[in-house]
Amino acid sequence: MMVDLSKPHLALLVSAVRDAIKYNEAFLRSETIKDVSDYEEHLLGLENLEQWLEVEYRKLQAVNPDLLKYELIVGTPIPG
Repeated sequence: MMVDLSKPHLALLVSAVRDAIKYNEAFLRSETIKDVSDYEEHLLGLENLEQWLEVEYRKLQAVNPDLLKYELIVGTPIPG
C-alpha cells in the first residue's frame, strides 16, 4: 500500500515522529512512572518508525531535489 503525501505533510510527519521520540525519552527519564517497560516498547516502536521513515524520505529526496533536507527537519548537522 502506498500513501500519497504532499511535501509539507511529509516533512511534518518526519518532524512529528522526531518530537514524539524526544518527548518519550524525556518522559522515561522523568521518574514519573513506576513501570517503564510498556513505554520503552513504545519508544522502540517510534525509533523503528523513524529509521524506516528516514530511508523512505531519503529515497524521495534523491529524486526530488527540492525536498527539504532530512537533516534540517530533524535538526542534525548536514555532513561535509
